[in-house]
Amino acid sequence: MRKDFENLKYPILLPSDHIVVQKMIIHKHKTLSHCGNQTLMSILREEFWILKSRRTIRKAIKTCTVCKRFEAKHPEVQAAPLSEDRLRDSATFETTGIDLAGPLYLRNGSKALVVLYTCAVYRAVHLELVTSLTTDKFLLSLCRFIARRRTSSIYTDNGSNFTGSNQALNKVDWHKINDDTSVSRIQWKFIPPSSPWWGGFWELLIGLLKTTLRKVLGKASLRYEELSTILCDCENIINSRSITSISDLELEPLTPAMFLRDIQESGIPELDQIDSTNLQKRFLYRLKLREDLRKRFRSEYLRQLRSYAKSSRNRYTFCVGDIVLIESTAKRINWPLGKVVQLIEGKDGVVRLVKIRTKQGDLL
Repeated sequence: MRKDFENLKYPILLPSDHIVVQKMIIHKHKTLSHCGNQTLMSILREEFWILKSRRTIRKAIKTCTVCKRFEAKHPEVQAAPLSEDRLRDSATFETTGIDLAGPLYLRNGSKALVVLYTCAVYRAVHLELVTSLTTDKFLLSLCRFIARRRTSSIYTDNGSNFTGSNQALNKVDWHKINDDTSVSRIQWKFIPPSSPWWGGFWELLIGLLKTTLRKVLGKASLRYEELSTILCDCENIINSRSITSISDLELEPLTPAMFLRDIQESGIPELDQIDSTNLQKRFLYRLKLREDLRKRFRSEYLRQLRSYAKSSRNRYTFCVGDIVLIESTAKRINWPLGKVVQLIEGKDGVVRLVKIRTKQGDLL
């Protein structure tokens, strides 16, 4: 008892930056079952007085690999600006995002899925119903979509039906098609694997579609034709939603349906009252209305899509050689480890995508 009292009264003074002190702190930390900073500092002060002890102990504990595995948090990176495909003036569905939702159960017991096509600029949707996830069924829905709409660029995730469709389109002789027809090749772009937040502009509408179907269908099981009709109603409702607020200057908010229908005619003029002059004036008037609608869309909607990058303490700069945990559906103790082997920079020079090497191979 006397010796313990003497150690507490006159502790041994130790520097904060010596390697022996760091090793002693790590050894004590492991002996005490990886306790926290305050507990470890209280026990060490019974024998030693470490200069700048709180900062020194915190720095030493950060090197413990066991604590890192269980306390590591998701690193955050700077928010990326919107791509040019989402901001430029284009036709409806010229840039399209595709995703699938479901399954929905039909009355005969079979399953069906909804293919959602959304315009990346004007946020309009087009819904198709398929009975399986196979590539051929998806290609049939894509043909129906292209027959009604036009698109030049497609964004999707890395689903097997999407990758299979892209491989099938790559086998087509596009040089011959371009020579004989005016059909141009569709640019297919994939987001990184296991990164659904990269496709946020279609994931938001998938959630809106699911919410609408839950409220409309409930527990009902419909036939294929009935479900197709319900999807058309859902498409009309989603396209009629407002994407801007009502202002003092404009009493009617903008909706995606305005850009699908373009400029509606209030009536059909008599054919005998039409001449070339009136047709030219009417054409110029329609062009002016269309241009005013696009200007209003740019000023009221696109300006609201400014990237909001909040400051975070978990922001981390990756380096080649870093050891990382790969999150999965398993328990955290079973999450696999990987090594960063390549940094992939964006157009603004910020690293938001890395290649990781694991036992099963490389992944993004």
